Amino acid sequence: MTTLTLHPPLSEPMCCTMSSSSKWSHEEGAAVGSGQPEYQRVMEDLRQQIAAGRLAVGDPIPSTVKLGSQYDVSSTVVRRAVTELTAEGILYGQAGKGVFVRARPTPVPAQPSTAELAATVERLEARLEAMAARLEALEQERKN
Repeated sequence: MTTLTLHPPLSEPMCCTMSSSSKWSHEEGAAVGSGQPEYQRVMEDLRQQIAAGRLAVGDPIPSTVKLGSQYDVSSTVVRRAVTELTAEGILYGQAGKGVFVRARPTPVPAQPSTAELAATVERLEARLEAMAARLEALEQERKN
């Protein structure tokens, strides 16, 4: 009689690439140690170069091979970043000619820090407590 051995399910996908730091990283997964997907790191850098004017509207971006070498990522990661920026309307492709800058990215407002958010919550809580006290006083007056 043959006994079947069931292996536990894999917690991680098997398709991986080796990064320059000799740590395994998923093809389109998080950059080693950063928690951010590699394609997003490439997107953000390209977006910053365009916003700063280092890549002007109408300029071609470097080839997939050059970008892959520059960021030490696979061509799949570069293509994903370019696809995302194209979907945002920042880049456009011309068959047989390359990928070009279509528009400068819209500036993203700065996110408040944790300390700023905590201070805002404290102010709102204090105002809420004051309003609750006022409401209670008004209800007491109304009963009298």
